[in-house]
Amino acid sequence: MGRHRARTVTQTPNAQLIGVADINPERAQKVADELGCEWQTDFRAFLDRPDVHVVWVMTPSGLHADIAVPALEAGKNVIVTKPMEVTLERADAMITAAERNNRLLLVDFDMRYLKGAWQIRQAIVDGLFGKLILLEGRLKWFRSQDYYSRSGWRGTWRYDGGGSLANQTIHLIDQLVWLGGEVERVEAARIGVFAHAIETEDLGVAIFRYRNGALGTVLGTTTFPKDAYAVVEVHGDKGGAILDVNGQVRWFFRDDSVAPPEVAPPFANSAENMVAAIHNGALLVCDGREGRKSLALLTAIYRAAQTGQPTSL
Repeated sequence: MGRHRARTVTQTPNAQLIGVADINPERAQKVADELGCEWQTDFRAFLDRPDVHVVWVMTPSGLHADIAVPALEAGKNVIVTKPMEVTLERADAMITAAERNNRLLLVDFDMRYLKGAWQIRQAIVDGLFGKLILLEGRLKWFRSQDYYSRSGWRGTWRYDGGGSLANQTIHLIDQLVWLGGEVERVEAARIGVFAHAIETEDLGVAIFRYRNGALGTVLGTTTFPKDAYAVVEVHGDKGGAILDVNGQVRWFFRDDSVAPPEVAPPFANSAENMVAAIHNGALLVCDGREGRKSLALLTAIYRAAQTGQPTSL
């Protein structure tokens, strides 16, 4: 994913890829040669550079703050991949550093740049679904044991922050909090390991309640035989929609004359968003405080699963 994001920078107007950093020198040099930039094995080598304005963190989740905080303290803006971090305390350290140094902190959630996601959000605002009843996030994918074992960090609490919920389903959890609003509490949750030798979970389920009265559910597993689907479903008493991770939307309205709102995301990706924020003062689609919300819900889900008790946010 780091190589992909680096390539995205090279394809973004008004952005220049200065360099990449990786503790594996062969990997760093390979990407640098491919994309025509500098490379280092220590990210700190770039922090004193006046031509570096943004640091994009694409490390294991539990290392995000270790890079983001020094970068922010050095006066750099930061984009960090999902989830924001593995604990709320470490996420808060990043937010504090960004605000103390008046720097931008953007959390990179791909689905927030999908047209369908913006259409559903606008449909909720416009009341096209009526009273919200239920929001669901469901992911059924396959990940091999080799996927976990070879990484050295996936499926660990310290560096992955969880398993199928934290790594894969966090995209859907972010959509649930972005679309549905503030969550009041997790009513019940269960996690378990069914098909892998990992310390976290390869299947997790939860039910929670929003402050607006709607219910939410999430299911995420990497035990399915194949990558089947990852969808967000939203409905109220007048309409609903199903959005998949590729941006396809199915609409359902009781009144057949109702049409989906015509709205588009303001940016194609996080790189475009950050460039516009620096040059034009554009708002970040998912700043640090916004990115923290999905981690807060994830943390509450794990707590409810581990204690067997409802957990308030």
